[in-house]
Amino acid sequence: MDRIWLKLGRYYQSRQDLEKALRYIRKGHRAIQSLTDQITYAEMLHHTGHSEEAIAYLGQVIEWKGAGVAYERRAHILRELNREEEAISDLNEAIELNSDNYITWYTRGVTYKDLGRYNEAIRDLKESIKREDKDSAISTYYELGMAYYESGNPGDAVDCFRESVRNPERAIPMYYCMLARCLDLIGELEHAVSVLLQGVVLSDRYEAEPDQGFSLFNASTNYSRGAFLTFQRQMKETFSFRLLLADMFLRLGQYEKGVHAASEGLQIYTGAVDLYLKRAEVYTEWGKKSEAVEDLELAIHQDMNDFRAYFGLARLYRNYDEEDKAADVIAKLYRLHPESPLVCYWMADALFRLGRHDEAVKLNDKLLELEKDDAANYTQRADIYIEKGNLTAAEEALQEALKINDISEIHNKQSYVLYLQGKNEEAMLELQKAAELDPEYEHHPTYLTASGHIYKEMGLWDLAIDSYTKAIQAASGNAKLYEFRAGCFFETGQLERALSDCSQGIELDVNYAGLYSLRSAVYLAMMDYARARMDIMRFLELQPGHPGAYYRLGQINYKDHDEEAALEAFDEVLSILPEHAESYLYKAHIYFHQFESEETIQNIVNWSLHLNKEDSPADRIRAIQGLEGFDEMILERAVEKLSAMYGHQLYLS
Repeated sequence: MDRIWLKLGRYYQSRQDLEKALRYIRKGHRAIQSLTDQITYAEMLHHTGHSEEAIAYLGQVIEWKGAGVAYERRAHILRELNREEEAISDLNEAIELNSDNYITWYTRGVTYKDLGRYNEAIRDLKESIKREDKDSAISTYYELGMAYYESGNPGDAVDCFRESVRNPERAIPMYYCMLARCLDLIGELEHAVSVLLQGVVLSDRYEAEPDQGFSLFNASTNYSRGAFLTFQRQMKETFSFRLLLADMFLRLGQYEKGVHAASEGLQIYTGAVDLYLKRAEVYTEWGKKSEAVEDLELAIHQDMNDFRAYFGLARLYRNYDEEDKAADVIAKLYRLHPESPLVCYWMADALFRLGRHDEAVKLNDKLLELEKDDAANYTQRADIYIEKGNLTAAEEALQEALKINDISEIHNKQSYVLYLQGKNEEAMLELQKAAELDPEYEHHPTYLTASGHIYKEMGLWDLAIDSYTKAIQAASGNAKLYEFRAGCFFETGQLERALSDCSQGIELDVNYAGLYSLRSAVYLAMMDYARARMDIMRFLELQPGHPGAYYRLGQINYKDHDEEAALEAFDEVLSILPEHAESYLYKAHIYFHQFESEETIQNIVNWSLHLNKEDSPADRIRAIQGLEGFDEMILERAVEKLSAMYGHQLYLS
């Protein structure tokens, strides 16, 4: 009767009715004699959800026959139940009994890989390949490639993945995908694209099949149906590799192909947010702003709770200096998720960028109530207070941040805040703490530049120059660093060296306005008025309407004895800054030379009125009386004119 039950079970098994097959085989399991049938019965138990029973049954088979294949099958089931250590124990026994069976080495290899024990995995998978024929070794090469890839060795992984696709008839889409990924990692991006395109073609072929390509997969590999489902999931996660392909085209600068790849993906996976985001990224790099905006808005429409699309759209608007639009996007997200710390952070940042600092502080208050243990929230608070000019509050916020996360970046920002307050020694100590936490930071241009600024404020010119010199050596392409060092040379009278630094900086950036201004000052000090004038005019081309530039132009023309041009320049200054005292004084000197006494007196009076807003009338009179370069009569008349403006307030004063 047991044999009859067993025969009925095999009949239903052949018809893929595993539940009914199992019902009959269970009744006749005592008639199972051969090891092969016993293994088959255990696998049926496992595949119908009776894994523990399968493990127990295989334990009995091992006791009866001590067969290595029974250990291997039990290890296989244990591995699928995520009981890898038990699986390895069984596989050790199986190899001890029969070291010639490649499948045992293979199974132990992939189990070690799952545990992250890559050296052992690589060893076992190589042992498996030694014992396999060429066809079965293909999947082993793939697993060996995965072990190399996951252990951070893409170069050796490439060699293995190449073996897995050597015979296209035995290859599956993921083999091409992983080969392409590793080629990308070793810098062969164009080759990676050509390989991935082969994977895309095969993937589309799978997708076109009624069974999603299982029959093709089954004919190509020795993997199980469970493995097929895993590969299919991985393929769908990259949208039939279109997401990865679009990214590769993006990095190659082949934007049209990148858009095409993402668009093809959207035809297959309609409404996929990741593809909209990637296509928007390609459009952004391509300079097609409106198309990028449209894709990001479509992504938001598909999933209004996906933060990435909102943040991407806000960043895009910021790239075009459209802070208002960026803030509107974040505000929409904030209305949906007002209690999300991440969204609150972005909303506070948007308000900060708009200059709405009081509102930004209030939102940061809320952020700190929601999330007190994130140092970034306190550094955001410090940034807001720096812009508000409340450096004490900024310093306090950074102290709180350091309690949470004692890292060099926060010490560096704290150093900057202390520097702004004139606390130079304390600022230097904070910089040194940053370097202690990150020894490499001591050689970073940011650290060296900050040190230079502090030494400069302390009047330690040699140390400042040395710091800027080291910063230039670390980042020789940064024109701003040459400006900083040139400023030190200028202040210490080393005009030739200042001139050289200005010129080198301009060679690096011909549109750097600040260097033209500084070089103009150097030429002025060297009495080379023609070059000084040329540089300040170039500055005005880059910074039209700058009052400081017109003041410099006036000084140059005055020194070069072109008084009319000097007057025009000083008048330009006063049309922008009517309170600029020094321009009035220069005009007074020019008019005095021209014997224009009334104009001279009026400009002296104007100078005294704007010299210091806090001065009393008596202070202003003393300032006029102390002027040099005018005769006494002019100064007396200027005092009389000023006194008449104040009336008896002057005498009360």
